[in-house]
Amino acid sequence: MNEQDLKRAFQDVVVASSPPPPMDPGIALDRAHKARSKRRASITGAAVAVLVVGVGLGSAFALNPQGTTDYLVGAGQSSSSRPGAPDTQWGEDWPVGQSDRTATNGPQADRGTQLLNLAKASVPAGYETPDLKYKDPGMHGGMLRAQAQISTDKGETPEVWQYTAYVPMRQGDKVGKLTVHVSMPSPEDPAEPCALAKRFQGMNDAECKIVDVAGKQIGVASPASPERGTGTWASYRAANGWTVTVMQEGEYPYSGYPALDGQPFLSPELAALAADPKFLLGS
Repeated sequence: MNEQDLKRAFQDVVVASSPPPPMDPGIALDRAHKARSKRRASITGAAVAVLVVGVGLGSAFALNPQGTTDYLVGAGQSSSSRPGAPDTQWGEDWPVGQSDRTATNGPQADRGTQLLNLAKASVPAGYETPDLKYKDPGMHGGMLRAQAQISTDKGETPEVWQYTAYVPMRQGDKVGKLTVHVSMPSPEDPAEPCALAKRFQGMNDAECKIVDVAGKQIGVASPASPERGTGTWASYRAANGWTVTVMQEGEYPYSGYPALDGQPFLSPELAALAADPKFLLGS
């Protein structure tokens, strides 16, 4: 029995238990004998209905105590009850206050800002992280930015929020890019490090190796050919299911700035950064 069936059954019992409207005394007397023969059947039917609802409530409570309690007392449904995950209140299509998947204010947007600050602080010495603007006329806005978006739809469980920070790394007049992507646990995320890394860029043919950082396994990958990009990225899945990917690029695509002479991080350094627990955002 699902939630809708349970609700309908409960409403049916409430309706069946409501007192009937007043009847004309003469008609009532004429029908008394007929009603007497049906009374026992009516009482039995109502009792069975109540028993069905009781069994349904008991089963639902065993599977989801909090959800069943909320239904009975009329509490609103909270989509996110995992430790460390801010509760999400939904509107008709999107979380309250949003017109699409992206949060521009509230606790989720704050997490995006938190990630941006952590990413900026992770850039190696000798590099700046200015709030540059695109020079390419086809691009708009700042190159230093963060994003928080929900990847699951209303009613889906578990609810998955993803956070991304984009940081320009400038050395002299040349600019590269650092991207940090963090996701709540998702059933779609593979546990194997290289499979996780390849999924991040959608490159099944990417070159990947596993790097061990203090017992943590991180997949470090790069495109199989320069035509598919020159970035390097490290992907890590924590014990609690959260995933972190840190990607470096010698150039900031479409920025209009010249590329760096090389990538700032060596592969072991990039892997260690992906495994840094600071990126788990308080999970």
